[in-house]
Parts: sequence; C-alpha cells; structure tokens
Amino acid sequence: MYKMWFTSPKHPEPKREQRWREQAEFISIPHHDGPVATYKWGESDKRVLLIHGWSGRGPQLGAFVEPLLAKGYEVITFDAPGHGRTPGKTSSIFRITDALLAVVKHTGPIDAVITHSFGAMVLAYAIRHAGFTTKRAVCISSPTTPLFLIDRFCEVMQVTDKVKQAFIYYINRRFGDDVLARLSADKNMAGSTIPALIIHDKDDHDVPYEFGQQLANAWPGAKLHLTEGLGHRRILRNRELVKTVVEFIQ
Repeated sequence: MYKMWFTSPKHPEPKREQRWREQAEFISIPHHDGPVATYKWGESDKRVLLIHGWSGRGPQLGAFVEPLLAKGYEVITFDAPGHGRTPGKTSSIFRITDALLAVVKHTGPIDAVITHSFGAMVLAYAIRHAGFTTKRAVCISSPTTPLFLIDRFCEVMQVTDKVKQAFIYYINRRFGDDVLARLSADKNMAGSTIPALIIHDKDDHDVPYEFGQQLANAWPGAKLHLTEGLGHRRILRNRELVKTVVEFIQ
C-alpha cells in the first residue's frame, strides 16, 4: 500500500491537451530530483503559474492560457515528478513542492497561481512551509486534508480498518506524527491574507464541494464560488468559469 500510495498513475493525453502543449515553449529545468518538464506561453513580467493535480499534467489547465495571454500575462506550468514528461513513476507533495520551487527560480516571481485538485494542497504547503509567495491564488476542486485522500485510497483498495490504521501509523513514523496536519491545505492557509478564489462544483464526485467550503472558511483572504453540473475535471474547460478566473486574477 505504501508503495502504491506514492505511485503516480499516467493517463492518455487528450487531443485538446496535446494542442495546448504543442503551442508552448518546452523547457527542461535541471533539478536534483531529475529534470522538470516545463511549458511556457508568451513573454511578460506578469506571470501566472498553473499547478495540476495528482495523476494530471501541466497542460491539462491549457484552457486558461489564451485568455491570460490576451490580458498580457506569461503562463507557465510543469509536469510534477512522476507525471507527464517529467521522469519517474512515484511522487509526493514534498517532491512536487521542490519541483515548483525549481521552476519559479528559473522563470522568476509569480503574480498568480491557478491550481486543480491536489495542486491546491501543494500550493498551500509551498506557501506555509517552503517560502513560496504569490499575489493571488485560484484553487479549483481542491481537497483540504490528506486523511480524505487516504480514506478514498483505502476504499478503492478495499482494505480493513485495521490495515488503514497500520498504513497511517507507517506514514506518521516515516514523516512525523504531525504530517497529516502539516499537509492540510485549510490549516496551512489559516490566517493568510492572500486574495484567493476557491471554486468547486456541487456535482464533483471525486472531491465533495464541502472541502472547497472548508478551505474558503479557513482562508481569510478567500471567497467561495460554487458551480453546478461541471464535475471534477470538465470544470477546467468551462468558458464562463475561465472568464471568471481571469477577471479575478486581473
């Protein structure tokens, strides 16, 4: 279970995502954990960073690129370790945060960040524990606590509660007894004054919208925007939502 927990599954790349990727400048950023596949659209001193979720890829958020370019932004994204074109078969929030910092060191300061799903937990951890800064944040379909992810993982694995508790014990022993709290997005963003837009769909069957509410309630600088009928991934391509996000970033 421990091995599978850190294994990042890879899914086929849709044609729309391939088009977005091919329109970008590809940059392989050197990193101690292996080169980070990075994509850049446009050239500007105003930068927006896109962070994908678990088992995703950077260009998955490509629907935001053209509208942001039209407003004068440079858009950057990357494939996390073990995802997309970045080498490896495993990953973790710690390794993704390290990769994020390597990308930002190469590209320069980030004005705004748009995250999807697990990407929000990466962003919150990077802000609270790794010194990352940004002026605005948009978090779409985000879970808040790793305990929820563990619950879902154990449900899929169909393991007993005894095995689940042993798994959590092993995780705590490996990373510290406070690791679940340390990785919780709501706890990491508690007290933050960074303006944020938390977006969640009421029909999200992967991550219930109550987690979006929880994150917005914990984050003083955030406001909540709920949608309906867009699910967990299709929400990234909704034109009205993309427009709302770009207006917020502006």
